[in-house]
Amino acid sequence: MKNTSFKIAAAAAAVASLFASAANAGGFQLTEQSALGLGRAYAGAGVDGSDVSGVYYNPASMTLTPGTAAQLGFVGVGLNLDYAGNDGTTENGRKAPELVPHAYISHQVNDTTWVGFSFTVPFGMSTEYDRNWAHKDHGTDAEIMVFDFNPSVAWKVTDKVRLGAGVSFQYVDASLGMGGTAPTGTGTTNVHGQLEATSTAWGWNAGILFMPVENVRLGLSYRSQIQHKAEGDLTIDGLAPLSADLGNGHVAQVPLNLFNGTYDSGAVVSAPAWAMMSAAWDVNSWLSLYATFRWTDWSSFESLKVDTSALEGAIQHGISQLPDEAKPGVGAVVGQMVEGMSYIRNNWRDTYLYAVGGDVRVNSFWTLRGGIAYETSPIQERETRTAIIPDADRWWFAVGSTFNWTKDFQTDVAFAHLHGVHERSLYSKENGQELGKFRKLDAFLLGVQAQYRF
Repeated sequence: MKNTSFKIAAAAAAVASLFASAANAGGFQLTEQSALGLGRAYAGAGVDGSDVSGVYYNPASMTLTPGTAAQLGFVGVGLNLDYAGNDGTTENGRKAPELVPHAYISHQVNDTTWVGFSFTVPFGMSTEYDRNWAHKDHGTDAEIMVFDFNPSVAWKVTDKVRLGAGVSFQYVDASLGMGGTAPTGTGTTNVHGQLEATSTAWGWNAGILFMPVENVRLGLSYRSQIQHKAEGDLTIDGLAPLSADLGNGHVAQVPLNLFNGTYDSGAVVSAPAWAMMSAAWDVNSWLSLYATFRWTDWSSFESLKVDTSALEGAIQHGISQLPDEAKPGVGAVVGQMVEGMSYIRNNWRDTYLYAVGGDVRVNSFWTLRGGIAYETSPIQERETRTAIIPDADRWWFAVGSTFNWTKDFQTDVAFAHLHGVHERSLYSKENGQELGKFRKLDAFLLGVQAQYRF
């Protein structure tokens, strides 16, 4: 009887743990809001007047752009998640490269006031493994995009001090897959859950730009936490009836197939607050140096609370189909299971990005740039790492170039390689033992954009 109870609980819990992956997906913060900035690993983000992306990074920097300027571009992201299991299996979570778009406009209203608008994707991820791979309970696929629409305004208080502020409207579209192993005796081996969810929410941002001397710019900016109450559907398939030995020669057909179907579901997930400090120094007419430090408040993401009421109702209905002698034991275990699904512990830590870079103006037409950065991972407890977001500390290595076709029109291109380092293993959720290791956690980024000044 006890074994039967735990088999039922384990089958449902495996697919419900999909929600934990949804939470982990939020840990993949995207910095790629500018192709020009990509070329120096985002050193100097928000303090460079030649890049309209300051509308997003630090709205006060709009005051560095006279007149009206518009910028449109994208960063293509390709992943290489080369995994080797201790059981000899191999897998790779790479998917077709994804395009991360961005668009900006800045307009000078008068000598002291600017208004602007940005469209960005500040959080996102796209990974895919074989649906039946060895560690499908750590994730099978993820497609997450957070779209941010951000009107803002900036004021030139003095020649040395400028201020900016804005509001953000975010739309989240997420699809996440998680597999599980069906109990022995069902005639099937694989169970799968797929979550489709959307959300909208509001936040705010602000920044200050200080110019102590003409050739030095210092910026400080902040973006608020945005809480998303995601709503959507959880679809479970693959469960089949279980022949359960109840003892004393009694065998019951447990209708696990009744759990197959689509359920209303949801969760409260927050995009964390972050703060950024950037500096720029125009050393001379041909050389500029940049630096950036960013803090992201992932430690606020201690747990995830999930709405499991619809799934719980289906489970209770399944219990009602059992023989009377089986109901008490199954009900007790399922009650504990649902409680475990409703509250998922993460215990993440704050993350930090450190970046330095520089521009070399070869001539009036051509500028070369490069940069290097180090970014920490939010994962504090190794057992919380998933395959769809196998986050780790990473190094950035970037190069780029600007082409000034006319005094009003420029294009920017950049390439960067992100290399994951240090802890990169997957661990069992049950006993904490190592299951295998990602031999490579690499991302390859190619950015292209165009800017026109009116």
